Amino acid sequence: MKKSMFFIILLTAFAFLIAGCGEEAPQPAADLPTEETPAVEDAISCNIPIEDVAMNTDAVPLKIGFVKQDHHSAVFVAALRNEMMHADYPVYLIPLGENFYALIKDNEQVAEIEFIQSQGAINVPNNMQAGLFELGFGGVVPFVASIDQGNPIQIISPLHQRGDMLVVPAGNESVSDWDSFIAWVNASEEPVTVGFKSPKAVALIIFQSALTEAGVTFTMSGGDAADASVILYNAQGQPNLNPALQEGMIDAYVSNNPACAMAEHNGIGKCVAELSMLPPGDFENHPCCAIAATEHVMQAKPHEVAVALELFAYATEFINENPEEAAAAASEWIGTPYEVELVSMATSLYDVSVTDGWTGNMNAIMDHMRSLNVFSGPLVEVDDIAGIEIITDFTLLPEEYR
Repeated sequence: MKKSMFFIILLTAFAFLIAGCGEEAPQPAADLPTEETPAVEDAISCNIPIEDVAMNTDAVPLKIGFVKQDHHSAVFVAALRNEMMHADYPVYLIPLGENFYALIKDNEQVAEIEFIQSQGAINVPNNMQAGLFELGFGGVVPFVASIDQGNPIQIISPLHQRGDMLVVPAGNESVSDWDSFIAWVNASEEPVTVGFKSPKAVALIIFQSALTEAGVTFTMSGGDAADASVILYNAQGQPNLNPALQEGMIDAYVSNNPACAMAEHNGIGKCVAELSMLPPGDFENHPCCAIAATEHVMQAKPHEVAVALELFAYATEFINENPEEAAAAASEWIGTPYEVELVSMATSLYDVSVTDGWTGNMNAIMDHMRSLNVFSGPLVEVDDIAGIEIITDFTLLPEEYR
């Protein structure tokens, strides 16, 4: 089952080639539209009665970035189930063609939204700083790290919790849960190599904490592995994890769905533990993704941002009340099989509410990042209250969710 160092080196070289500058200092990367916004009168392609809507050809533009994963399903539901949302909620979207949508509240257009796909959650803060979009759906760890480095953004809404899994090869009969995984690691004559998608992934933070609680020694690939039972390998992106597992280059991986559900669907791997349930229990219902905004857009377009947050709050409610429709929308947008999305999204908690649990988990994540010397700015030495104040601004979130 073990692999030679040749394969590790090979994967490293391959990952480096496709990652460019790498995960540590990613360059702005987004799929940008090439056509201009179509005229409203030529682009309506839905059954929402347009005569009942006060459209605005000079509507304020709002650029919103997202990643093509089901943790960001509020985007996909809002865009693809807009007619169903129009029937149930006062805020909804009308498609204008390509990536553009009219943001409607109480049958009046508030803004013109452009959805822009980012290449990986770790790139979202960089893309916001580069001006590619003003609101971003992304991971809480990259957001926090970027804020500490001086990026003028803040988290403006919770979005998604849980959804991170431990995956081993499908043929591994020794491992079926966390306890058997630890027993397998301890019995192995060689270090077990566990892949992760990015050093700034919350899945890695939780896994490191669980290994420490279990008394399992670990090191990063390329470090001193003499006394390590686990080698943590940076696969340079989630798309590389399942191929690496299939080829035997890694023995397991930790990452977010739907990659894990796809591993099971394709017979590559099996999910043996939800990371949120691992010891010592500090990360139950852990935040994974959130919505952030630039300080500029918060000041320049507060009404439009507030209505957009209202839209995504309703879309989140739709996800929880209509899981099959939500899975269908995610499948359609991402291109994953519908049955995969049903399994994948069931491991997630979609919630935009600012709760004591959410803030407590965010502080636990920041404490762990601090212990790893990730911070070099204002988050180096702050208490929990000050830390949350630095990274968040919930003033534009609907009041019932604050």
